[in-house]
Amino acid sequence: MGIYSIAVVGHSGGGKTSLGEAMLFRAGAIAKMGSVDSGSSVLDWEAEEKEHRTSTQSALAFLTWNGHQLDFVDTPGSMNFIGGTVGAIRVADGVVMVASAEPGIQSEMELLWTHLERQRAPRLLVVNKLDREQANFAARLESLNAMFDGRLIATQLPWGQADKFQGVIDLLDMAAYDYGIPDKPKRTEIPADLKDAAQELRFKLVESAAECDDELLEKYLETEQLTPEEIRAGLTAGTRTGKLVPVLCVSATKAIGIDRLLGALVDLLPDAAARHAHKIGPAEVGEGFAADHEELADFSGLVFKTKIDHYAGKLSMIRVMSGTLTPGTDILNASSGEMERPAHLFKLLGREQKEVGELQMGELGVLPKLAHTATGNTLCAPKAKVEFMPVPFPDPVLTYALQLGGKGEEDKLSSALHRMIEEDQTLKFTHSKETGDFLVSGMGQIHLDLVLERLKREFNITATFGTPRVPYRETIRARQKAQGKYKKQTGGRGQYGDCWLELKPNGAAEQLEFHNAVVGGAIPRTYIPAIEKGIVEAMAKGIIADYPVIGIDATVYDGSFHEVDSSEMAFKIAGSMAFKKCMEGARPVLLEPIMELEIVVHADYMGDVMGDINSRRGRVLGMDTRGRNQVVRAEVPMGEMLTYAIDLRAMTSGQGFFTQKFVRYDEVPGPIAEKIVKARQAAAGA
Repeated sequence: MGIYSIAVVGHSGGGKTSLGEAMLFRAGAIAKMGSVDSGSSVLDWEAEEKEHRTSTQSALAFLTWNGHQLDFVDTPGSMNFIGGTVGAIRVADGVVMVASAEPGIQSEMELLWTHLERQRAPRLLVVNKLDREQANFAARLESLNAMFDGRLIATQLPWGQADKFQGVIDLLDMAAYDYGIPDKPKRTEIPADLKDAAQELRFKLVESAAECDDELLEKYLETEQLTPEEIRAGLTAGTRTGKLVPVLCVSATKAIGIDRLLGALVDLLPDAAARHAHKIGPAEVGEGFAADHEELADFSGLVFKTKIDHYAGKLSMIRVMSGTLTPGTDILNASSGEMERPAHLFKLLGREQKEVGELQMGELGVLPKLAHTATGNTLCAPKAKVEFMPVPFPDPVLTYALQLGGKGEEDKLSSALHRMIEEDQTLKFTHSKETGDFLVSGMGQIHLDLVLERLKREFNITATFGTPRVPYRETIRARQKAQGKYKKQTGGRGQYGDCWLELKPNGAAEQLEFHNAVVGGAIPRTYIPAIEKGIVEAMAKGIIADYPVIGIDATVYDGSFHEVDSSEMAFKIAGSMAFKKCMEGARPVLLEPIMELEIVVHADYMGDVMGDINSRRGRVLGMDTRGRNQVVRAEVPMGEMLTYAIDLRAMTSGQGFFTQKFVRYDEVPGPIAEKIVKARQAAAGA
């Protein structure tokens, strides 16, 4: 018996969850096929999924087909919830990509393909919804093949389309399968009107299969023929190496082609014993594989998702990479160094938990109530000492300031969001000490809207979104020397501190570079740290608009002291005074954070996107082609990017996506700096 872990991925509206339901029903894992639209789906059971009728989290399920165990993860289609998809791909032996047969550009498919390429994931492509009115298999196959480097190869042909879709033509055994009775498909002859198309596609299939194996290619060149078994062997080799992506035809809601799909998963995708692409962590060299989990005899596993259940508590979803895990076993969290002992092991069928006596290599399971384990952690037998590469979650692209509806909810909010972040690694939460803002970041507007919904429903916290304040900075562009002298006498012991300071620019260094050049005892060494502390405290608020100061090199080189009146406090004040005087004469300027973007859009929208980048004071670094899409790399000030996730979606009819990362601080142009300063002053006076 083989054990297969499979990720089901695809664009929004492609029918992934319905396909998962159909596979479970056809395999006898569930008694009745649920529906996403009616809210009865086994796989979409969260409150927000039922309300919005779309997947927002990944869901686990398992079934048995012809003696093989298939564990699969149903993933969200929207890029707002890409975290669940990336996690599933990371631990899958193979992937089923689901695409609707209906027309339309789905840029999500191209981004998913990019993730699959990075993980070197073997995959099949399933064209679903062939029973829909506008279904067109040939056109869909052609457009997807142009998107995916020509690697798609049809292994089936639909028998009819739209309301006449009744079965599939299998190109390997050249037979038709009639699904007049869905659970009892009837094998028959290929209809006469489809024979020519079937022969043409079979020729391409045989040729492609032969090119995946040297011996098969040699035979094919000599005889121009291969047996069905040889075709299958070549197709399997091509699928597992990524040279080919077989394409199958189904209607999930009518259960047409589901049994053929299940058979193809077992025949073409690798099982756990055949898959050798799980990277080992710190020990790896470059991008190579330092070790293979198959070499490990002891238990090891990777936690790819965490779920906090209202009743069951914390659930750690794990892929067993090697060995076998049994309940009550002491295991090491190699990522944190802590020991864990799971008392129970479960398999999931949607929300339903089934307790099991062991989890074997390749299985997806759940370990409840682990105290020291988080998503991305490696668990292993204490002597195994292995750490796997974590899930490569993307960085958030949209940030809001959370405005609370009631007083005293700050601690409650922090606790709620940290729990949500434990479940969703693409969600970020910070409390800015500089601005006081509670900042929440996610993958898009829908993602963050659901955060507000969950805060209200699960934690009774009412919050709204506000515009986050940009973390501007101040720095200097010239050298300057100044004296800071603090002298105070009010009877009794006075206060006296005197220092001379030189400031000079130091790039964009966040921390102060401080030097002591005092000679001859002009200032006792015991007071030098106090001067540095005074400078650091003064840097918290610059002289332009009270923004923190960065990029400073400060040298104290002279001064004086009083035997009785000098103190650490006096020299700290003197250091602060000298710093502020230096800033005034050192050409202070305002800095803004610059973000580097990678924008993926269809060529039709390039003009609008490029013009928009220019309007945001952006600078294009380069352009490239990725399938049918264009990839633009650009740098844009953060202050111009606060609503970009929403704006890009509107600009591209929902087909544009981007990632961003902070790269550096740059000087703000004069007129814009004036506006920022005025806005800052107005806010301070409000």
